Amino acid sequence: MTVPPLQTVVRTSSSASDSITALVVADDRQYRTQVETTLEDDALTVRTATSLPDALGALDDIDCLVSDCPTARDETVDDFLERVRQRAPNLPVLLLLDQLADPAAAIDRVQSSQWVDYMIQGHSTTAVERLRHRIRTLVERRRLESLSQRSLASVELANDAIATAAPDGDLEFANRSYAVQFGYDRDELVGTAWQALFTADSVERLETAAIPTVADGWRWTGSCTGQRKTGETFPVSIRLGSLEDDSLVFIVETVPTDADKELS
Repeated sequence: MTVPPLQTVVRTSSSASDSITALVVADDRQYRTQVETTLEDDALTVRTATSLPDALGALDDIDCLVSDCPTARDETVDDFLERVRQRAPNLPVLLLLDQLADPAAAIDRVQSSQWVDYMIQGHSTTAVERLRHRIRTLVERRRLESLSQRSLASVELANDAIATAAPDGDLEFANRSYAVQFGYDRDELVGTAWQALFTADSVERLETAAIPTVADGWRWTGSCTGQRKTGETFPVSIRLGSLEDDSLVFIVETVPTDADKELS
């Protein structure tokens, strides 16, 4: 049994959740003014401050901190970021480097910190517009990560038995319900071929009928026979879908047998 593909929803306008508030901390008053007047629009709100102490109280209300990169004579990059992280642990931070500055410290932090980036500070229109792009890229990455974490948490708590298999066929994720249904510990399932959880006939059916169907952008629903770690088999109903990278998403529901119905 197949069902038509889901309707594609295209976002045609920006929503309030797409807007970004950035706080720019810079000694150069002219630069602060230029950034504010050039970048401020419906999608990006720019606030400014002259120093980090002036900005610390506002970190909870912004999406990105843009700041002059500290020099060794003032404080190290690590010290600067530590002060920021004490107030806002996951706030994206974009460090502005002077054209003559040694970028080594900033590069080290970018490589070791997920939400830290840097760029050379410039006063040209092109440089300021590049700043807009870097702010948006960093914030959107952070928002996507947050959304992914929330989505994963909801899957973890779902009553449905859900698992994803990589294009090579090995399971990458299985929630608790999925593991319990097949009699495994969750850690055991990661890296296990999805085929190991079904009988040979069911594997053949899934490989010849279901997977080609979902590869064409449809979803597939049907009955199969699952196989637990102990070798015990049991009837299941499967909803199968695919992701953009050809990974498979299994949603498996145990089908009550006649004996189960009699006991109930």
